[in-house]
Amino acid sequence: MGRAEDLYRRLVDGGEKVLDEFIADRQSEELFLGFKRSADNAAGSKLHNTDRANLGKAISGFANSEGGVVVWGVECSPTLNSGDVASAKLPLHNPKRFVSWLEGAVSGCTVPPNPGVRHHAILVSSNAGYVVTHIPRSGFAPTKWFRDTITTLGPARIFSPPLTRC
Repeated sequence: MGRAEDLYRRLVDGGEKVLDEFIADRQSEELFLGFKRSADNAAGSKLHNTDRANLGKAISGFANSEGGVVVWGVECSPTLNSGDVASAKLPLHNPKRFVSWLEGAVSGCTVPPNPGVRHHAILVSSNAGYVVTHIPRSGFAPTKWFRDTITTLGPARIFSPPLTRC
């Protein structure tokens, strides 16, 4: 099992407790781990375009490296000494529905699609929680994320520019 799979299993098994540890320890984003807040806390009627773009960039970046995990619903703040670190929980509205939206978007965000992407909802109440996305290394060469007619290819650090859709 690789580092990304270990992180995913830890989050699935430990749930919100692990998120609390990440925030208390000021866990930084790294080659295998990213934190994303949802553009609308998943309260809309469909996957927000910003969330779709973040998913596409994450799939492309992690699939072209050794794989990785995205935790949705956690604020990540830059610091001078530590880089981008987990700083606050921002629970998603209806995380199971958010999982469904992510699953529906996976195949259309990259070329070729990564069939190994998995999502897991961490419930903290009947209608609030977080989502963990595991993106395995792609067995296909190279995975490209695209927005309209612009194609981006690259490592996990392509996550930074805020874009509106895949």
